[in-house]
Amino acid sequence: MTDGIVDKVKNGVIAAVKGAGDIVGATRSTVTELVVGTLRDAGDITGAALGVVTDAVRGALRGTSEIGADATQSAQGIVSGAVEGVAQVGGDVVEGARNAVRGAIRGATEIGADVAMTAVGAVQGAVDAAGRVGKNVGEVAKGAAETALEAAGEVSADAVGAVKKGMSAAAGLPKDVIQSVVGKGEKE
Repeated sequence: MTDGIVDKVKNGVIAAVKGAGDIVGATRSTVTELVVGTLRDAGDITGAALGVVTDAVRGALRGTSEIGADATQSAQGIVSGAVEGVAQVGGDVVEGARNAVRGAIRGATEIGADVAMTAVGAVQGAVDAAGRVGKNVGEVAKGAAETALEAAGEVSADAVGAVKKGMSAAAGLPKDVIQSVVGKGEKE
């Protein structure tokens, strides 16, 4: 099932963005539609069902990469669309953001994209979506940032350091929340 979702989203993104002037917007809306459809098909929107979000984001990154778009820039729109999709079906937005960020980092690793920059874009996308759907931006940012560090840890210690540095420097992320996550990891 995992490969099926990845391929379905990849192909959907490729079809949607070919010839589109606004690649990020087209990607975001396509990912939202595909996540909503997949989660509705699953019926019960639980943590297990939200796992499809990880695969959807991986597929979307593959799709944007195949058409020549910068995956690190696309990650923001992709994650935003995935989180909006979770919100539309009444799912747990924080858990959806976590899964989306995890998918972005795994996808970046698979296609050879910059993990740190993709992580920053992914966390920003989660924050943007939280604001648009009226959810607690601080909670979503915290969950997304924690997951970015966890997923980067699956790549390498250098990736964790780069993600910490990138998130700390990102102007669009809530500094207090990011510093609490980045600082927490250093104290442990």
